[in-house]
Amino acid sequence: MSNYIRKGIVAFIAIVAAIALLMPYKGMAAGMSLEKVSESPIGEGTSLLKYRHVINGKASNVFVTRVNLNNPYVEVGPIYGTGGKLTVRQNVKKMADERGAIAAINADFFRMDRKGTPFGIVLDKGKLVSSMGKINNWYSFGLLNDKTAIVSHLGFNGTVQAPDGTTAIIQGVNKEEYNPTNDKSHLNKINLYTSDFGATSLGAIKGYEDAVEILVVNDRVKDMRIGNPVGYSIPQGGYVLWGHGVGKQYLLSHFKVNDPVTVTLQTTTDFPVGDRELYSAVGGHMLLVKDGKALTKIPSDSIGGNQPRTAFGVSQDGKTLYMVVVEGPNKSRGVTLDELAQLMLKLGAYNAANLDGGGSTTMVARYPGDTQTTLLNTPKLGAAMRAVPTGLAVFNTAPAGEFANFLFTNGSKGVVGQPITLTVKAYDNHYNPYTLNPADITWTANPADGTFNKNVFTPKRSGTITVTGEYRGVKKSLNLSITAPEVTDIIVSPSPLALRSGGQTSFSVSLKTKSGQVISASPGMVKTSLTAGLGTLQGFTIQAGQTSKSGELVVTYNNIVRKVPVTVGTRWSFWTNADNLTTLSYHTIPASISTNGSFRQTTDGEPVKASGKALRLAYNFEGSSNVDMRFAYGRFGSSPLLMPGQPLGMKLWVYGDNSLHWLRAELVDAKGKTHYVDLAKQIDWTDWKEIEASFPAGVAYPVALKSLYVVDEEDSTLEPQGTVYFDEISLEYPANTAPVTPPPAPANPTGFTDIKGHWAEATLIEMYKKGIVSGITPTKLGPSVAVTRGQFVTFMDRAFGWTKNNPAKAQSPFKDKLPDYAKASILAAVEKGIVSGFDDGTFKADAPISRAQMAVMMHNAIKKGYGNANKPATLSPSFKDASSFPAYAVESIRFLSERGYVSGDANGGFGPNRTANRAESLVVLDRLMKSF
Repeated sequence: MSNYIRKGIVAFIAIVAAIALLMPYKGMAAGMSLEKVSESPIGEGTSLLKYRHVINGKASNVFVTRVNLNNPYVEVGPIYGTGGKLTVRQNVKKMADERGAIAAINADFFRMDRKGTPFGIVLDKGKLVSSMGKINNWYSFGLLNDKTAIVSHLGFNGTVQAPDGTTAIIQGVNKEEYNPTNDKSHLNKINLYTSDFGATSLGAIKGYEDAVEILVVNDRVKDMRIGNPVGYSIPQGGYVLWGHGVGKQYLLSHFKVNDPVTVTLQTTTDFPVGDRELYSAVGGHMLLVKDGKALTKIPSDSIGGNQPRTAFGVSQDGKTLYMVVVEGPNKSRGVTLDELAQLMLKLGAYNAANLDGGGSTTMVARYPGDTQTTLLNTPKLGAAMRAVPTGLAVFNTAPAGEFANFLFTNGSKGVVGQPITLTVKAYDNHYNPYTLNPADITWTANPADGTFNKNVFTPKRSGTITVTGEYRGVKKSLNLSITAPEVTDIIVSPSPLALRSGGQTSFSVSLKTKSGQVISASPGMVKTSLTAGLGTLQGFTIQAGQTSKSGELVVTYNNIVRKVPVTVGTRWSFWTNADNLTTLSYHTIPASISTNGSFRQTTDGEPVKASGKALRLAYNFEGSSNVDMRFAYGRFGSSPLLMPGQPLGMKLWVYGDNSLHWLRAELVDAKGKTHYVDLAKQIDWTDWKEIEASFPAGVAYPVALKSLYVVDEEDSTLEPQGTVYFDEISLEYPANTAPVTPPPAPANPTGFTDIKGHWAEATLIEMYKKGIVSGITPTKLGPSVAVTRGQFVTFMDRAFGWTKNNPAKAQSPFKDKLPDYAKASILAAVEKGIVSGFDDGTFKADAPISRAQMAVMMHNAIKKGYGNANKPATLSPSFKDASSFPAYAVESIRFLSERGYVSGDANGGFGPNRTANRAESLVVLDRLMKSF
């Protein structure tokens, strides 16, 4: 669901729900059918079902997790955030695996343009993680302490009491700004934040810059701040009271440091719970089924029509839970909310409610024997799983039990003489994973069919061969399909082989068949021999001798012989220093922290090993979660640096920062395959140190150096920032090869003197050669010169050829005169709907173009087919100056920045009103052309 839809969803639903006519449903409508495709247990009291749901001839896949809450080993509750932090969203699979769930679905609605706290409740085993939003007509999942599931409209009451006995209302717990029914969540309100919210409290956010925050520890005021932009780091057991307007005045006038604070928080329910208590809960949406009747004309907010949907339902006694996902486009029809209500009733729900659907719809489950969950449905339009704040999950709390069953996990195809490793997964009598070493299974087969070495089977003949495994009375058989292809050639890789003295090198052998198929061979399938004195041969591994020597490796299959030259001994040859490496760029994962670092040549006073320059990689991983790995890349321009000859390895001088981060190099070979080379597992030194690394076997030459980069590993506690320097790169070659002369530094072919070393030099040269831009003088291209509106449209025309053979014929609609050089281009762009003028009827071709105007023109061009409109959004930039974006350009800036066409500046802003220069405009246009 788009963030724009989510922003208005709460207020919209409150209005529509109040007037909606909810009619009971009495049976499956004509043209509908529901067929069970499969059903299997996945845990104690938990079964996974799949249905085929057909409406008017169009089918949808329906996935159901059915849970028996009477089972003592079943537990149901919310999953949320990452590491217990609500605002660190992740997808449902990651949340489920982190908590050890056996099945899970996405739950609540949230704002995608914020950190993403849910609108509804998160109650985890009695702990209130996030209060229920004050939204009428939304229903939540609840679990009482007697393990009865309910569908209920939940509410929240909160108060804070001051030392003078006065009280004030607490609007919510751990909420970002949202629109409650007939109210505002933070305007003139007090909200409370705990350590479950995230790394810090809410702080002074946009529109509430003067809000006050009071840090409370051990129920006493520890600190108070007004306009705190970063928020407090909240200790366990502490909390923050956030106040604005009237709420702010109450907090400031009734509390001071060291005062005691009393807070009361209560969740209410419209379900008659008696003496029971609400134990767990997660927010939902509109009611679908009430007291055994499917509702109709259910408000669908702005997400109407046939969509992927997520829902939950409970049986009449509250002891059976149904977690349901309906798959949507592109593999299924999807359903409307009314159709979802009918489906939930048919599945057995007595009461049911909708959950967040669309692109958030996700169901994962852990199959017996697996240790992690598997995604069941295809997300909307085949997109990746969306990061969401909450989910509803099922847990199997049974202790480790006795072995129950095992399943084969290896493939069933093989080749005569090629060993097949039989692998399995197993589970116990509670459906928990059971550790079973396949070598402990008793394996048998007909002796004429092949032989076993523990769980490794080597077939002797072609055809179907049955192998059988037995463990603790459980016997399973697997039919193997074995072929005996007609081999015409032997392929050895790498070839030739170059070995370091005393080093060890492995090679691979493949057999090419008459039909063109390439089969990976094992040592038992071929015969091998090595020239005496080169070293020893064990399987497909050579242990080289200490003496430099040349010879050959001989590989034989039947009557086919392949001889591979082998050389023992290598030498090093200097390749390049940093003096001529100027087309450098900096990239990160996640991309949102790319403004925190840089990759460039050194300047005066910075470390240099030799010659004139070194390379400086400054990185800072702050601003991103340390749960996943983080990367800072120093890349060598748009094209990697091609290495001469066939090098075996590289070494370079590195000035370390003692950060203990992982240092690697990224190579691209002749087949376009990326190879990663470990330079240092830890940067544990300062000053200059020469680092040596070998290239992986199987590199296809020629090979090129794409980047040098720093890695911050998962759950890192290392210092997040640092700086390393690189200089003097040498390459390793076989000793018997002639020295390779490094290629000369490319000269600037254009003759322009003002772009040497410029960050956009390569692009500027490329655009000049294509005739898109000309110099401002014979020796200057003017990369920093401002671009006018007319010039930018002319650049676009030259890039896409609008007027090349078809000059625009329309008359100018503008009051002001268009310059002759740009007139045809502007009129062509107007005809195509790509540009327009100002409200006063002028175009202002000679006025400097702002970055916002440039973004709108680019976006319009993409929508008209001049660019890739289907390029997926891979970035989530957050610009500090987003509040200053002109309304007409907000959508265009967002679309382009999420897809990497445009980026911000070093200060974290976009600069929408800043004039674009020639370098900027040509770089973004180049990106547009290359996506076209």
